[in-house]
Amino acid sequence: MGLSAKQAVFYLSLFSALSLPPLAAWTAKAWGASHTSTLLAFFTVLTQPFLPLVGLSMMSDATGIAFFLIALAFMGRGKHTRAGCFAGFALACRPSFIAPVALALLFEWYLKKDARLKLLIASSGTLLVFFGGVFLLEGKAYLIEALRFTEGHFSVWGNTSFEQTFERDSWLEALAKEPVAFASLILLTLMTALAVPTRPKLTPLLIAATTAVLWTLLAQNPENLRHVLLPAILLAVWVVCASDKRAKLALVLIIALQLGLWPQFLIKPVTSSPLKQAAEFLDRQPTGSLVTNRGLSYLRASLPLHRIHDSFFSDSVEVALKSEKHGSFWKLIGSQSLSKVWCSSEKAFAARVPGEKTLSLHTWRR
Repeated sequence: MGLSAKQAVFYLSLFSALSLPPLAAWTAKAWGASHTSTLLAFFTVLTQPFLPLVGLSMMSDATGIAFFLIALAFMGRGKHTRAGCFAGFALACRPSFIAPVALALLFEWYLKKDARLKLLIASSGTLLVFFGGVFLLEGKAYLIEALRFTEGHFSVWGNTSFEQTFERDSWLEALAKEPVAFASLILLTLMTALAVPTRPKLTPLLIAATTAVLWTLLAQNPENLRHVLLPAILLAVWVVCASDKRAKLALVLIIALQLGLWPQFLIKPVTSSPLKQAAEFLDRQPTGSLVTNRGLSYLRASLPLHRIHDSFFSDSVEVALKSEKHGSFWKLIGSQSLSKVWCSSEKAFAARVPGEKTLSLHTWRR
């Protein structure tokens, strides 16, 4: 449509996020929800406090969730070829959804013997087209990068429960930072736990929702709260399909609770992203060096007179610190953990929406 690559990614992320409320309602309807329950699913997702974060993130979360909801809707309608194709789209967009998507497919494959071949061919064929296309373009480097990223996520920078470190932020700490926003997710989880005994029949939708909760707790980063949206949406869709009056009343309470968070978006003046605020501040400072792992390409383009170092390469950063004789040396981070060679926060750049990180700028102790 004539957009640049970055604009295209931004609008894809934004419109994917906007599509989630109607897709959640459609999925609930496909699994037998009433008209009232369908509306509850729509408004529960529409008022989700982390929806703006995902829409503005330029990440693949919203697009992956949208395709996964379509796949689940087609499973509910018994259209397994389409379900397999859209499940493949979801994994192609967001490979980290492997656990909930794969288990939902496997459970449907186990339940519907006549649909097994359709699910297998449709899902594997779609994945073969996407991953095969990238492999033809990138070759062996694609597999090496996939292994490096997977290993790094679970053992180096991913901040997951598998990471062997004592400085890991936990989901309890994330809850303490955003208590009201997390309250709706906790209520959804409790309502699911209460409704399961009344609806003992397992479905791919329940399997997907349960797996998404466990996968997020164990294998996702508590610092990035956009990961919470997938389990929240799947739990909401399943709860409205449970046909439990208590669940419907709880959803009304959740919607009211979530609506209580939205006035801050309307009252608060529109601000730039924390990264843009940091770039604008540094642009007004004398030429210096910046260490960070956030928005490196953007910062290098925005601050051509500054030297931008990737904090992932710690040896290079240490050499730069030792060789720096004149000028300022800053570090831009989104967490509180910091070594003693850096001063306390010199400047903070506020987040715009719940779940977005406030970035802080620190100077080097010479």
